[in-house]
Amino acid sequence: MLDAFRKYDHGYGQIILQCNVEDDLLGIPEYAIKNENVEGIEFKFGQSAKGTQPAKRLKDINEALKKYQLGNIVHPNPTDPKIIKAYEEGICPNFYVYSRLPLWNEEYLIPRIEELRNLGLKNIYFKMAGYDPMDLERVIRLGSKASVDMITFDGAGGGSGYSPCKMMNEWGLPTVLMQNIISNIIKELKKENIWIPAITMTGGFASEDHVFKALAYGNGDVTAIGICRAAMAAAMTSKKVGKMIKDGNIPDYLKQYGNTIEEIYGDLPDLRAIYGKEANNFPPGAIGVFSYLNKIAFGLKHFAALNRKFNIDLLDRSDLIPLTREAHELLKGSLFGE
Repeated sequence: MLDAFRKYDHGYGQIILQCNVEDDLLGIPEYAIKNENVEGIEFKFGQSAKGTQPAKRLKDINEALKKYQLGNIVHPNPTDPKIIKAYEEGICPNFYVYSRLPLWNEEYLIPRIEELRNLGLKNIYFKMAGYDPMDLERVIRLGSKASVDMITFDGAGGGSGYSPCKMMNEWGLPTVLMQNIISNIIKELKKENIWIPAITMTGGFASEDHVFKALAYGNGDVTAIGICRAAMAAAMTSKKVGKMIKDGNIPDYLKQYGNTIEEIYGDLPDLRAIYGKEANNFPPGAIGVFSYLNKIAFGLKHFAALNRKFNIDLLDRSDLIPLTREAHELLKGSLFGE
């Protein structure tokens, strides 16, 4: 992934390595910095939107022992003589490896971040789930003290496929409510003259109006919106359509545009303008992701221009009109507010 990104990098964006408690204990950050020249690491406070940790079933006792020897939490304990005996007799339950709950605190994380920066790490990020407002504030304060570059707050629905659908779609704090809490926390922290890292909201965003409304609702305190699952869907759909074009099995709704990748993928000229004719050889899935994000960018600029806002950082809550009682209460800041 790093090599592919660097090959086409034009100075925008970054591949960021996510790091949970297990990764940190296993020394993954040091390996990534020294061996792969990773420039950005994101420390995860829990499984982001879900506010919980994963458990994975293991194949057999040998796999369980390997995980246990690496320092992972495995249940039942594969080194317990009773468990070994039960396994040999064929009456042992399944083995599961569990991820630890977040262990990050100020005493550990600030020196750890300094240590990694001394190794050459350029950027540090946090990713936080919809926990108690007191914990949301604690993470912002910690990020401020550690001078992290950005904190991403991940709401429900969020996630990209590791968790069950019900967990991704319905567990956790809805993104708009979490953003309201974050905005109120930041307003109070600014009264203390506390420096605030860049704040990103993610969780369920899929279209340009979502992005516009979230940036406007952020009132200048939220400067970026994360899109994950929708971009992945664009990649998978475009890959499938590309295969159908190659096989000559073009769906009727696409035939109106043509019969080739160049005719059907309308954003390909914009991609060629950036990467030259090499873009003609890009996989259909990659072209689809570019097309999708191009749509988001165009639509966002369009909405902003309609509101006579010609810089994204000028968006604020005056750009929003509530259409429901709940939206009205959120705009006033009185729902889950001050």
